[in-house]
Amino acid sequence: MTWLDDSAWRYFWHPVCTLSELDAAAAESRPLAVTLLGEPIVVAAIAGTVAAFPDRCIHRSTRLTVGSVEAGGLRCAYHGWLYDAEGACVEIPAMPDYTIPSSFRLRRIEAEVAYDLVWLRLEAGAETRIPGCPAWGDAAFRCVQGKPYTWPTSAGRRLENFVDLAHFPFVHDGSLGDRRHTAVPIAETARVGGELRFRFEPEPDMDLPDVALMAPTAYRLWMPFTVNLELFFPDGERGQLWMTASPVESGTCRSFWFTSRTADRDGDDRPHLDFQDLVLSEDLPVIEAQDPPEIPGPGGEKSVPTDAVSLAYRRWLRELSAAAEKGPAEVARSLSSDERPRQTSP
Repeated sequence: MTWLDDSAWRYFWHPVCTLSELDAAAAESRPLAVTLLGEPIVVAAIAGTVAAFPDRCIHRSTRLTVGSVEAGGLRCAYHGWLYDAEGACVEIPAMPDYTIPSSFRLRRIEAEVAYDLVWLRLEAGAETRIPGCPAWGDAAFRCVQGKPYTWPTSAGRRLENFVDLAHFPFVHDGSLGDRRHTAVPIAETARVGGELRFRFEPEPDMDLPDVALMAPTAYRLWMPFTVNLELFFPDGERGQLWMTASPVESGTCRSFWFTSRTADRDGDDRPHLDFQDLVLSEDLPVIEAQDPPEIPGPGGEKSVPTDAVSLAYRRWLRELSAAAEKGPAEVARSLSSDERPRQTSP
């Protein structure tokens, strides 16, 4: 086991695909193969509901993702066993008159749709909720979904990169930052209702170039892997960028994201998506060069005061990981541990 017990993340909701990806599979009468926390899963649209199960037929262990979706359910490609939306086997073609035992059923994995994404939770009991997405459904914003991407890094590393300002002048020189301006503010963090909240405020006398993304910015980080930043521009307009990193397996995550704006709501979305694609293309080479891809344990890396957000985040990850060893009630208790604003020392 690593310093973080990954079993903690089984109590949380994670997106595994877009609704459009599931719809495309359904149009071809096929299920969708996904992986969450190293577990192969089959997702299918059955009888108007989204169903998810371990990707293994209970008969002879063939992957159900090579099967098909029919009006009556999910059919295994090997012997044709048919499973309904609840996971119960309802047909065994080789024995049409056989009374199928109630124990012949797949383990159903909780599935929900939110923000046009399919979310799964592998373990219940901790009373966790799907993270918020503030711009979704807010008439003041135009909310645009970006293309999901899979990176060879952990969900925690991806999240840290998203909230790190100190890398802007070096990784994003000319897009988000400027190497002539490397100093960044140190944020105070607070825990509020399962979120880590913080703001970055530029110093009043800072001579910032136009490329520097240093407007007042408020962050909401839903533990463990979802974050939203909101920018407050001088003209009163606002922008939001939302991202959640889904832990596919150790060292791999798939990120889902939205870019939202109050300005030019009827304008072309492409420039906004293209800019984010540029930023991601700048981030990827340094992210995939981090070794190990998982966040190392305490003492494994040196930190300075500008790492205050990362340090507060890692401390809460450690607490949630330790809580999972005691059960879902402890995970829920850690999530509810509100905390006043503070700066975390390295």
